[in-house]
Amino acid sequence: MRTFFSGLLTVVAMVAIVLAFPSLWVKERLVDSEGFVTTITPMAQNEEVQDYLASQIADEAAEQVGIPATSAVVEPAARAYTHSDQFEADFVDVVSQQHAFLFDEPPAGADTTTMQLDITDMVNRVIEQTGVDARVSGPILVPLSGSSGSGLEAGRYHEVGQQITAMAYLSLAVAVVAGLLALLIARRRSTVVAWLGVGVVASAVFAWAVAMFFADRAKDEVEAAEEGGREVSAVIIDGAATDLQDLALIVGAVGCGVVVLGIIGRLVVGRR
Repeated sequence: MRTFFSGLLTVVAMVAIVLAFPSLWVKERLVDSEGFVTTITPMAQNEEVQDYLASQIADEAAEQVGIPATSAVVEPAARAYTHSDQFEADFVDVVSQQHAFLFDEPPAGADTTTMQLDITDMVNRVIEQTGVDARVSGPILVPLSGSSGSGLEAGRYHEVGQQITAMAYLSLAVAVVAGLLALLIARRRSTVVAWLGVGVVASAVFAWAVAMFFADRAKDEVEAAEEGGREVSAVIIDGAATDLQDLALIVGAVGCGVVVLGIIGRLVVGRR
């Protein structure tokens, strides 16, 4: 009977582990606003992101001060800005807008059909660098998704984010409790350890597959955007997916170590 209950609890713990890792990553790195910013901020160093926003900023700055965007003043100032430390700080604010659009409930009367970035502060910084005494009140909005029909409306992931958060905490609690109980009542604890390691490896494989699936799906949802915005969105999506896949490799390696530890323990016990 002890063996049966230990095996049952081990299976429950393994299933919970498979769900816990990717759901905890989504909760900590995407649903949580600070985690989202941490995940996305490195994309400020990406050339595609810098070039796209430099072009948008130059066009808007030129329109406000009445000189050509390709002049010897505006375009170099915009490109210098997107390669500066200040740009990364402003980019954090921009990606926070993205997070709020996707995960917060939209306010009444807001545009819920197009994800837009307010680059007003960026434009004002570039205008200031050109030496022109002017300031834009804004807002200056840059679309990162298509208009209605793209499916990426405001608050799209608000309810889903709450569900994933609940699943992350629940699956983690179940994994810990079931795993400890399985070890407590097992006749061969090393065997339970090995199977729990298998669960960790399976969780890493599942997380890798989740990253690929949702990256493809997210790109489909921004397919209706204009080319530049679509490319920037793809960079951000790929960056988040890569973050999960890199962590999955680490978790998978840890799981393999646990499996080996369990096998070694079983062999030692068997010799005794």
